[in-house]
Order: sequence, then structure tokens, then C-alpha cells
Amino acid sequence: MKKIVCLLVAIVFFSCDRLYDNFKITGINMHAVTFNDSIRSKKRYFLIDFTTVLCHPKSTLFGGGVEPGLKGIDEGIKSIDIYTRNGKTISSHFKGWNSNLEGTISDGRGDYSYLSSSNIAELVKSINDRDRQGIGERIKFRRLFYTNSEETPYKIVIRFENREITAKVINDEEDYKVISTAHP
Repeated sequence: MKKIVCLLVAIVFFSCDRLYDNFKITGINMHAVTFNDSIRSKKRYFLIDFTTVLCHPKSTLFGGGVEPGLKGIDEGIKSIDIYTRNGKTISSHFKGWNSNLEGTISDGRGDYSYLSSSNIAELVKSINDRDRQGIGERIKFRRLFYTNSEETPYKIVIRFENREITAKVINDEEDYKVISTAHP
């Protein structure tokens, strides 16, 4: 009887897994990229990506295999602002596509999934509303935007209720190639 109880306890113990409901954004990056049509269309493309950590863990029985972060961000984003070197806000100059765009791009070293919203404000809204683009592992996908403006972005700031994260924009263009594109 002791062996059966010990075996059951061992099975339960080894069947428990940590499940992370949410994630916290700890960093943001923005860098310039070029595509084959960049010169022809006179658009300048930029990728934005987030650095995250998982939070609010709980132990669950047979919880393995559940994608972490499915309940979305743990604190709402107030804004994402892009500034020039002179401090002028140019966030409104960055556009995406009218419908959500997703696909795969390559820099020659690896393939990366990307998403795009119609503009920066829509990106913030989609993350705060915990829609499909802003939950789980999809928060780590790169976000593709373009601008026709001649003004060069210098820094990007993501603001939350009690903190903000600032990063310098990398304007050295890196060559990418579109592997696939879809409008879900």
C-alpha cells in the first residue's frame, strides 16, 4: 500500500508543471531594414520587437504544453513614441497595412515571423486588448512598419503607468528578404 501511495505521489509530483499566464515587457528595439522594393517605393522600413519575461506563474497538474503568456501583458501600455534627435515626436509617420499583415522574413542568417498593424497606436491597442497579435509567443514577433518621411528616428520610448523604457533606434539598414506574406 505504501508503494502505491508513493508511486501516486511521485506521478503527481512529476506531472506538475509551471504555467505562466502573463508576460512583462522589459525592452524594446527598433531598427531600419531594406527590402527589394525599398528603393523603388521610396519607403523606409523599420522592425520593432519587444524583450519580455514571463510572470505570474502557477503550478498546474498536467499543465505542460500550454503556451505561456496567453492572458497577455501584465500592465497596460500607455504609449509607444518615436522621436527625432531634436525631440520631435514622429510616431504618426509610421504606418503599417490596413488589415493585419503577417509573414516571414529572412536576413540570410535566419527566418523571422513578423506582424504589422495599421499604425503604432493600433499596435498599442492590440497589445492592451490582448488580441491575437498581443498574446503568447506572438508578442516576440517583429512588427513591420514603414515611413515616407525624411525625418530620421532617433529613439523609441514605451510608456507604462509607473515606468518607461527608452531605446536608441538603429538606423543602419540591414537587408531582409520577404519569404511569405498573408492577410489573416
